[in-house]
Amino acid sequence: MAVSERFQGANVIDAGRLSPYWGEHAARYRFALERIAGKRVLDIACGTGYGIGLLQRTARSVCGVDVDGEAAAQARLECGENSAVILGDGLRLPFEDGSFDAVTSFETVEHIHDRPGFLKELERVLSPGGFLLLSTPNAHYTRPVNGKPSNPFHVYEYTPEELGEELRKVFIVEEHLGQSLEIGKSISPFYLDQQRLPPKPIVQAKLFGWRVMNKFPLGLRERLSEAIWRRPFYPTEANYLFSEEKLAKAPVQLAVCRKK
Repeated sequence: MAVSERFQGANVIDAGRLSPYWGEHAARYRFALERIAGKRVLDIACGTGYGIGLLQRTARSVCGVDVDGEAAAQARLECGENSAVILGDGLRLPFEDGSFDAVTSFETVEHIHDRPGFLKELERVLSPGGFLLLSTPNAHYTRPVNGKPSNPFHVYEYTPEELGEELRKVFIVEEHLGQSLEIGKSISPFYLDQQRLPPKPIVQAKLFGWRVMNKFPLGLRERLSEAIWRRPFYPTEANYLFSEEKLAKAPVQLAVCRKK
């Protein structure tokens, strides 16, 4: 597997208002919670364990796997009685066939050279009828140049059409959705999103105010945000939506796949 990508402040359980990345990342685990309730779950490339801290609330059991020893050590601090973390490679998982009812693989496949092998390995460890929840950037949005992503940690970024075709070779694709920020709730904290905002004066004025407030100390920034907008300054996991209608243009795509 490729070198891991970590976002400062995102990979900490309940990072919440401290990180612009928290809401976007945690939203995917929030999406998964009802679907993994009472199931044996594998969280592949679990990082420092913020996803485990969320999944273990409803899952029967959660096993996090990561190739990074330091990240895995941090992730173990998030584990409760029904969860654990081990070192492992997503292309050679140390589990018997059919060991899990569900696999979560969020923002992982774009880092891997042998992506078909990775998907087959996830399928192998799923029980009959088990399912995979997988997210990855949308190349329609990120626009790689000559197939090369701008993110230096990414090996390949799929269009929705490409990802759907790749997944259907191994799984039954039940849902293929776009993840996007709920319109009107907040300014996206990400530069690429901000660059694509419409040039309307009211929108640009709001963006200017956001950038000014973003430089304020945390406490002051949050008090002002609550007073002005009645919400945290950075979007939370509740501010992100998943819909088929947004798939073509959403920054991130998420697929729900069933084992054949």
